[in-house]
Amino acid sequence: MTKISRKTLAIVAAICAVFAVASVSVSLTMALQNASAGVESPLHVTTQEEYETAQRYARLEEVYQRLMGEYYKELDSDTLVQGAIDGMMESVGDPYTFYYTPEDLAKMYEDHNGQYCGVGMLVSSDKQGRLVVLRVFKNSPAQTAGLLPGDVILSADGEAVSAETTEAMNMATARIKGEAGTYVKLSILRKGRTLELNIERNNVSVNRVEYQILDGNVGYLVLYEFFGDAVSGVREALNAFEEAGVRGVIFDVRSNTGGQLDICLDICDMVLPEGLIVYTEDRNGRRENYYSNADRCEIPMVVLVNEMSASASEIFAASIQDYGVAKIVGTKTFGKGIVQTQYEFPSDGAGMQLTTSRYFTPKGRSIHGEGVTPDVVVEMNDSYDASIYAPDMNNDNQLKTAYDVLLKEIGA
Repeated sequence: MTKISRKTLAIVAAICAVFAVASVSVSLTMALQNASAGVESPLHVTTQEEYETAQRYARLEEVYQRLMGEYYKELDSDTLVQGAIDGMMESVGDPYTFYYTPEDLAKMYEDHNGQYCGVGMLVSSDKQGRLVVLRVFKNSPAQTAGLLPGDVILSADGEAVSAETTEAMNMATARIKGEAGTYVKLSILRKGRTLELNIERNNVSVNRVEYQILDGNVGYLVLYEFFGDAVSGVREALNAFEEAGVRGVIFDVRSNTGGQLDICLDICDMVLPEGLIVYTEDRNGRRENYYSNADRCEIPMVVLVNEMSASASEIFAASIQDYGVAKIVGTKTFGKGIVQTQYEFPSDGAGMQLTTSRYFTPKGRSIHGEGVTPDVVVEMNDSYDASIYAPDMNNDNQLKTAYDVLLKEIGA
């Protein structure tokens, strides 16, 4: 789950202190010289804290100067600084904490807005850190080429790709994207077989919500991500279901890997009674509560989840489960119960993301590393055919189970 903030950092990334070391040393020297000569110094008097900061980064500054001055080939200063920043982020050991170059941050905003040039698919990391296809957009180049949900992408244009870290996944998706009319060759793993697909890139528009009415006057709503038009899409779907007088709704967040906290809260507010939706706590124990109001859609509901439902999807499912307003059906969710905050550096458009807090359900449950266990557990059949895009209860046994549970709830 991402909590987006574009406020200026009060303290810029610590690596900037590397370049403050020399200036602090010069300031100290000049101040001492002026004092010995009886000259009043206009310079800032260095505090003990500033001096300790300079000492802390002195070794890093020394290494930098040695490389820049003595390495047998000329080095690029910006590359060294970027390497130091990347190393600092990597040393945290958190795959959700990383640095954005200006280009990376621009691409991230582009993805979240739902307009980009690429092949038209949603990808994520599986438990093995592989890059797996979660969704293939309708009428997209990926669908035309035969890419299917569940395919594992091994390489793009001959370069191996992975999703072991968020940075690795960002690099992989950047490699797959490109200008309209160009091609990308993907090597994929599908049910033990390796296939090669040559896909022509094109402009792609991403819709986060799809809905329809199934047999028996049951609404079916699929929410793919908590980004972009998700709030308006869910509201439109629920309004359409109310107007049609559906008997119940199946809310499908399978393979929904999360998104923005504010969007998640708005959607939870549509279906929850008045009360606490979720609360977060930072490392100092500071707690922030988020609430829903009394207005809500009261159509009977069942929520579908799976092992790739993560973060905001888990907030949604867990809060519904805690209030008992709907049954959760499917398999145990991913188990990501931490919140990331994104910062932007206004000087050049770069940014950083770091994990800042944990979240807890209305009943105080921590999902991180645990996931949400459905009320009705049902594994997907091995015979499931991912190439069938329309909801088909003969093909999708999890959907069929959710449908049966919903009808039973309505009958009760």
